[in-house]
Amino acid sequence: MNKKDYCNKHEGSSKRLWITFLFFCFIVTGFMQAANTAFAQTTVTATFKKATLSEVLWEVQRQTDFTFVYSTKDVEGISVRNLDVNNEKIAVVLDKCLKNSGLTYSVHNGVIAIKPAVDEAKEVAAPQQKTKVSGTVIDETGQPIIGANVVVTGTTNGGTTDLDGHFFLEVDHLPVTLTVSYVGYVRQEVKVTSGKMLKVEMSPDMNLMEEVVVTGYGTFKKSAYAGSASNVKGDKMKDIPSVSFMDQLQGNAPGVQFTSSSGQPGASSSLRIRGMGSFNASNSPLYVIDGVPMRSGTINTMSSDAGLDIMSTINSSDIESITIIKDAAAASLYGSRAANGVVLITTKKGKVGKPTISLKADWGSSDFAMDYRPVMGGEERRQYIYDGLVAGQMKKGKSEADAMAYADGEIDDYAPIPWCGYTNWDDVLFQKGSHQSYEASLSGGTDRFKYYSSLSYLKQDGIAINSGLERISGRLNVDFQATDKFKLGANVLFATVNQDVYSEGTSYSSPFYTSRSAVVPSDPVYNEDGSWNRDFIRISDRNPALAATYDYQREYVTRAFNTIYGEYEFIKDLKFRSTFSYDYVNTKGNDWSDPRTSNGDDINGGMSKKFYEYKKMVWANQLSYKTSIATDHHLDALVGYEIDDQYRDYLSGYATNFATYDKNQISNGMKTESVGGNDTRTRMVSYLFRVNYDYKNKYYLGGSFRTDGSSRFHRDNRWGNFWSVSGSWRMIEEGFMDPVKDWLTDFKIRASYGVNGTLPSDYFGYRGLSSLTNGYLEQPGIIQSQLKNNDLQWETNYNLNLGLDFSLWNRINVTLEYYTRTTKNLLMDRPISMTTGFGSYLMNIGEVKNKGVELEINSTNIQAKDFSWNTTFNISHNKNEIVTLDGMQTEIISGNQIRKVGKSYRTFYMIEFAGINPETGAPQFYTNDVDENGNYKKEITEVIKEAHAIVLDKHAEPNVIGGLSNTLRYKWFDFSFMFSYQFGGYSYDNWAQKTEHGGNDLEANIPTYYRDSWRQPGDITNYELFYEKPSVAMNKVSTTRRLHSTDFIRLKTLTFGVTVPKEWTRKLGIDNVRLYASANNLWTWAAYDYYDPEAVSGGTAIWGTPPLKTVTFGVNVNF
Repeated sequence: MNKKDYCNKHEGSSKRLWITFLFFCFIVTGFMQAANTAFAQTTVTATFKKATLSEVLWEVQRQTDFTFVYSTKDVEGISVRNLDVNNEKIAVVLDKCLKNSGLTYSVHNGVIAIKPAVDEAKEVAAPQQKTKVSGTVIDETGQPIIGANVVVTGTTNGGTTDLDGHFFLEVDHLPVTLTVSYVGYVRQEVKVTSGKMLKVEMSPDMNLMEEVVVTGYGTFKKSAYAGSASNVKGDKMKDIPSVSFMDQLQGNAPGVQFTSSSGQPGASSSLRIRGMGSFNASNSPLYVIDGVPMRSGTINTMSSDAGLDIMSTINSSDIESITIIKDAAAASLYGSRAANGVVLITTKKGKVGKPTISLKADWGSSDFAMDYRPVMGGEERRQYIYDGLVAGQMKKGKSEADAMAYADGEIDDYAPIPWCGYTNWDDVLFQKGSHQSYEASLSGGTDRFKYYSSLSYLKQDGIAINSGLERISGRLNVDFQATDKFKLGANVLFATVNQDVYSEGTSYSSPFYTSRSAVVPSDPVYNEDGSWNRDFIRISDRNPALAATYDYQREYVTRAFNTIYGEYEFIKDLKFRSTFSYDYVNTKGNDWSDPRTSNGDDINGGMSKKFYEYKKMVWANQLSYKTSIATDHHLDALVGYEIDDQYRDYLSGYATNFATYDKNQISNGMKTESVGGNDTRTRMVSYLFRVNYDYKNKYYLGGSFRTDGSSRFHRDNRWGNFWSVSGSWRMIEEGFMDPVKDWLTDFKIRASYGVNGTLPSDYFGYRGLSSLTNGYLEQPGIIQSQLKNNDLQWETNYNLNLGLDFSLWNRINVTLEYYTRTTKNLLMDRPISMTTGFGSYLMNIGEVKNKGVELEINSTNIQAKDFSWNTTFNISHNKNEIVTLDGMQTEIISGNQIRKVGKSYRTFYMIEFAGINPETGAPQFYTNDVDENGNYKKEITEVIKEAHAIVLDKHAEPNVIGGLSNTLRYKWFDFSFMFSYQFGGYSYDNWAQKTEHGGNDLEANIPTYYRDSWRQPGDITNYELFYEKPSVAMNKVSTTRRLHSTDFIRLKTLTFGVTVPKEWTRKLGIDNVRLYASANNLWTWAAYDYYDPEAVSGGTAIWGTPPLKTVTFGVNVNF
């Protein structure tokens, strides 16, 4: 079989992207030329009666885009008196501050270096031969440090490093000692004994490095933040081969659980933060990129279960950091969309400095992470069925000879020996997946203009034949300080994705379902004459290899997500910011059933064509003000107004009876089977307010309020109010903590409480709807399709969070949190009497509660010149409990799960399996009848009845999730790994229930665990021997026989990298070269390892592609 080229070429898209990229480079050059006069134009307003020079410099830095670097020793003791300037040029202000101080300054691309002035008269008076000393100052990653101070110790002879980190000094004699300093790094003293070029590597000062929390409505120091937030740096995802960044969050953030519907490239996935808070509405968090709420979920115009995750349009390498907000302190500002948390994605921005070009390429392969649902091979299966046929006849009283004669006559009906030998259908339907990606980025800037742009290409071949994904994406982020008061910027994302998918679930078009159930080793792919085989033991003429060769489901997605903003500062710290974003998604899906396959032969070929268009416009306006009162009181306030408008347009058509299979445009179908479509528009208007106050950077209080009006509710219930209060106390700043500050370097307690909301998933859930598609005798007709409910309201989520943060020896940072999350007015489809003409009615009923504990520990184990070792560990426990249902019922049975007051939402409800009768080999079950006192009586029976089902103390949600990561660096080498784990959850193997038919399906594949089946009296096992024709009696009822633990420990990521020494690369004009190898899902321990414990959805094992193991090799080059 020749593999099809499953993705169209992107020649037009590539050309447009390259034109955009070149145009951007032209604009950047112009802006950089215009920005050279920025220093001369910048003004400052300040009033100080008496202040230290350091205080004045920090105030100037706060008002401008310049960064000051200086030695604290140089400015120590220097004061500034009676400084009163109003819109004064920065050069004038610096001259006034440094007058008679013995200091001077120099400016290099946005960095102002304060340094001792050189006494030129003394140097002239004492002419002598000078010795030149030169070198380079770099940071811990090998990047040059711009503006570092380099001074001959004990003198005023010094300078600052240039854009390449170089410095040049002249000294009277050798040896001398140089003092090297830079803000945020540990000061170093370097002894110089010769004129050889020096290399000074600076180490970060952990006392000065302050992590910040980005909330979307402000950025806060973590020490001042009173809410619950976890931050994942983009560096943790840079080497991992993944279409989407989503799966890399698992194990890296406490309280966050990742699930994927499929292992197909680009398949849909979801995050769940702190449990399940909704029944019918979404449990996914709100995603915000660069401050703008964005669409999440799946784009799926196909009949396949997979679809494309919209997050797959974002290149992970463009992400600077991801902040996950879990409580109400910041989430309430997002109102009706934040009940399940908020995921804030910050993309990379340009930084002051010379242009940096980064090139990256990687290549790799993928395979099953675990031995996925292994089945018996052809000869083993034939022998097993033969033994079963013999045992079945002997059980009926026949002699061994008669039983064997019977088996000889029957065996070829179930396991014949094919003409070409037994078929390994895994080799036919699956392949080694592969991927390749290429990326280029350009970034840099001045104090006025900063830019970051990137272009990337990604191609993945799926693990099933003729499946895969191809993506081209580009990004452009620019920020421009147009005047002293006005700045503007833009963030642009453009992506095209082509995806070839295959059916999943119980469809015979699914390679997973067919290879594990429907086709067996006795089924050949081809007939002896070379034609396709259409005579199968179980599935008639459905040859899955034939379908995979000619049928296809192909999706084309184009996305443009553009944001522009403008910000104006009226007076000092009073700013108005207006942001407009436009998210456009265009999707086209082609689903072709070829007339040469069993899916299309009866209809002579069928083409289903679907178009989907999505538009989202957000206009946000914010007025913010910051002020300090009497130096100790700090106030930060914000008010805002937002409009959110979303439009969706869908059109589909289906035609059959094609004259030829290679001209399969839908217009060539002789018969139009159906045409359909719809369009919807939803809108929301919001008003919001936030205020934060702190006293002496010790006591913090915050509050927020937001009101949303949504078109998804009746006008009488359209508005929802959401709010939060929070506070924290940095106890380490108190005087009574002084005795322990030697080892307890930080200590803070915090609390927050607030209300968020959830919108109904249905856009028109409150309306009474009618359908015009019904008729009688080809006459048009209309029927009511949905009952109205004008009383429908918001789901409300009440969130309490208590937190404790402390640091030991400035090396071990610990965060401990307790939370409760109660959702009231649950949106549920309540069953109603069928006499109404409807089976259910969307209402606000019920209440569910999540409560839990989270612990995160970050440790700097070793921090030396050539070696470092850091460890991060997190663990989370969550308990989900239904508080009330509809006030009339205490339990609702849903399949093999039950919604019961006092139990978890996904509690299992089924018959308890009691093992195999060791004497007869028959399966046994517990009756669980109830006696006169209401107690269960556990009696064993071989008769299975639905009435024997019982509420189990087992549920789908895990009790514990977490992760452990380590990062080690030694000279040129880096090594990191991360384990993720979960314990306490269960899943039901619905796959086995449907394929085994109670252990009696001789036509299907046989799982390898049946090697341990019962054979003779006295055998103790959980599996009976297949011994007669298919019987589906036990297929209709769920039992604990197929309920399995989802406990696992997984080596999620493993990376090894080598950075080529700069002494080698600089000769080639290259700043940095790094080679790396990485692996994903490399090793897994599972309590039940027949299927992947992460291949689960809603407590049921999925019928599709499991998570895959990937291995990648790559190179990163920076210029």
